[in-house]
Amino acid sequence: MKKKNTIPKRRINPMIYLANQQQRDNMFMRAAHKANMLLGMMVLHDKFGFESDELNRYVSEYTKQLDAYNEGYVESVKDFEQVLWDECGIKIDF
Repeated sequence: MKKKNTIPKRRINPMIYLANQQQRDNMFMRAAHKANMLLGMMVLHDKFGFESDELNRYVSEYTKQLDAYNEGYVESVKDFEQVLWDECGIKIDF
C-alpha cells in the first residue's frame, strides 16, 4: 500500500489572519472613500459649476473634517448629522 503524500494541515496563525482581514477591510474602505470623493466632486463640477480651485478647497476642507473625526475631535458621525440638521435642516437617511 502506497503512502499518500499529504501536507499536514496547519492552523492559520490568528494574528496573520487578523492582519490579512484588516488589510482587506482597509482596501475596501479606501476604495469606498475614493468613489465617494470622486462622485461628490463630479456633482459639484458638473451640476454646480465648481472649477479646480473650488474643488481643491473642497478636498482640503473634506480632509480636515475627516482628520478631525479620525483624531477623535469629533465623537461620532452623529455629530456631523446633528450639525447638518441644526444648521441646514438636512437629514441624511439611508
